[in-house]
Amino acid sequence: CKPGMVGDGIRAAFTVTDSGKEVGPTGARAELLDTATTQYAAYVKDQSEQLLTATREFAVLYTAGDDDAARALYPNARMHWERIEPVAESFGDLDPRLDLREADLEEGQEWTGWHAIEKDLWPPADGSAVALSAERRVELADLLVADTEELVSRVRDLTFTADQLGNGAKELLDEVATGKVTGEEEIWSHTDLWDFQANVDGARIAFEDLRPALETTDAELATTLEERFSGLQRLLDQHRTADGFTRYDELTQAQIKELSDAVNALSEPLSELTAAVVL
Repeated sequence: CKPGMVGDGIRAAFTVTDSGKEVGPTGARAELLDTATTQYAAYVKDQSEQLLTATREFAVLYTAGDDDAARALYPNARMHWERIEPVAESFGDLDPRLDLREADLEEGQEWTGWHAIEKDLWPPADGSAVALSAERRVELADLLVADTEELVSRVRDLTFTADQLGNGAKELLDEVATGKVTGEEEIWSHTDLWDFQANVDGARIAFEDLRPALETTDAELATTLEERFSGLQRLLDQHRTADGFTRYDELTQAQIKELSDAVNALSEPLSELTAAVVL
């Protein structure tokens, strides 16, 4: 309407037509993104299959009562899950069965999966937890393997888009910021740094797959991300031990803050990745 007008105003019919132009990346960049998504799909498939292999081995140890060996394998097996966590979490029925924390249990919900077993292997020092029976161990282990087999089956034929890679990388850093840095993920075993490393691994793989396309649109962002990933990795490497990483409850508050600051420093430019390669 024009200022001061009343009534129906000025009306005119309009038609939306297809311009015939492709929307989104084309040409060489589109080919680079196709390569990136193909590579990432292969990575997800590989990690899910390695997760299944490690889960089967873990289940045998756990049901046999070989707790020391099960505890040693636990964080390394879970790294395969954590590297592809956004993909695994996309299956809303499997994720809570495999990765639900006790703090997130709803009333009447059965607790299964990795963290239920974690608590049994690392019971609270106050003696408040009752050790699971051999029968319950078998039940939990069998469910863990079966649900992981189902995950592998679903992942096998997945395809991805470039924006899913970019957004997934950011989601993995968000997982670090909200779960790993706080020490809430592995509250019984304190193996959070294994998860932390795996989340960073997964985010970096997505970035590296997208990097050739990114360098054609924003080489400066590519350089910044490489520097921030490397800086965070150097900090993580400071906490490596002969068998993996330092227990999270043994880190000082200053060390935790240093890690948190490095995550935040990476997270900000990583949030720009998707738009830089897709738009």
